[in-house]
Amino acid sequence: MLARVLQPLHRMRSTILPVAIVITAMGCTQGDRLYSAGGGAPVASFAPIVQEVMPAVVNVSAMQRVSKAAADREDTRGGRVEDRVALNGVPPSVLDELLRRFLDGHHHRGAAGPKVASVALGSGFIIDPSGYVVTDDHVVENAEAVTVVVQDATEYSARIIGRDPLTDLALLKIDGARPLPHVRWGDSDAARVGDWVLAIGSPFGLDNTVSSGIISGRGRDIHAGPYDDFLQIDAAMNRGNSGGPTFDLSGNVIGINTAIYSPNGGSVGIGFAIPANRARPVVEQLKAQGRVARGWLGVQIQPVTVEIARTLGLPNAAGALVGKVGAGSPAAAAGFERGDVILSINGREIRRMHDLPLVIAETPIGQMAAVTVWRRKAALELRPIIGEMPANPMVAELKQENPGGRRSEGAVVAPLPVSAASPAI
Repeated sequence: MLARVLQPLHRMRSTILPVAIVITAMGCTQGDRLYSAGGGAPVASFAPIVQEVMPAVVNVSAMQRVSKAAADREDTRGGRVEDRVALNGVPPSVLDELLRRFLDGHHHRGAAGPKVASVALGSGFIIDPSGYVVTDDHVVENAEAVTVVVQDATEYSARIIGRDPLTDLALLKIDGARPLPHVRWGDSDAARVGDWVLAIGSPFGLDNTVSSGIISGRGRDIHAGPYDDFLQIDAAMNRGNSGGPTFDLSGNVIGINTAIYSPNGGSVGIGFAIPANRARPVVEQLKAQGRVARGWLGVQIQPVTVEIARTLGLPNAAGALVGKVGAGSPAAAAGFERGDVILSINGREIRRMHDLPLVIAETPIGQMAAVTVWRRKAALELRPIIGEMPANPMVAELKQENPGGRRSEGAVVAPLPVSAASPAI
């Protein structure tokens, strides 16, 4: 069974539901290491960067309402399948033990019963002097009241400007008497595996905690959602830092910490952060309109395995297999068929299924896209007009052209079943 995680430090009526990410170099002392900030002379301390950015990192607490039955169930089993994320190639039975979301209160689905208060603790950071705060969506999910505490212990009541569960991002607003300290976005695409990073947050309620580490991987798909593109961080990850920032050595935010790989609820040095270049457009849309509008093609997709590639006559196991075509979708109007393999969009090669949702989401709504697909052992081009992702993606997932779209004679459908885990884009 999954080992129980040490309870957070703050008191509450039921289980505190924060989870965290912080970045530490395993087994090293910073005084023994040198780094060069901005190409200048090496220095032996991260203190100058920390002093610059610390005032803009905040503690976020959300008062939630959950059923007593759900809270009791959480207390006995220490997390649900919904709170864990998957890694490619790891059996589900192992994932249930090893992977969990930062916030144990994520996606409560308790039975009817008396309601009890629950507090979710996390971290965040101010991105604008007027008081806009970025955090993880799961920190403020189902919140009735949100409080933000800044470095000098001043407490602010926060408004939720917008939430985006698909990327696990939320934007809050606090109103200060004067301009608030804030941090700037960095270029996460420029971050390299092996680069130093810093994180500041509130693990276990310990405010203003700093840790350091390196970027140990890029482009990780952990099956947390259709838009996975995480930075993997060599990090100590604990409850309370969820939503906290990952900084480069110039003091720029290059990631937002969101998930942890752990056999026991504590850090094993593998954590995941949303890249800044993925987060920033989402945050800007939340600020402007309180919601996120994404491009939509209207298909449900699956990976192309070696077996599927061989069956379809593909030279390589690349692209994304169309498992369903939504009725009335842009894909249906453009002539997509079940069994097509999408190879490229507007010249951008789709090497793996994971690439396609990101490309479609970022394609301007209303724009015609040039899509190369593989059908009947030959490539052809389709030109769908990208729509807007419906508020309920199940519209695309469950309603499909009869049966399987206008399936061509001789088209071969993958020997893999379409499952709820197959992304609808």
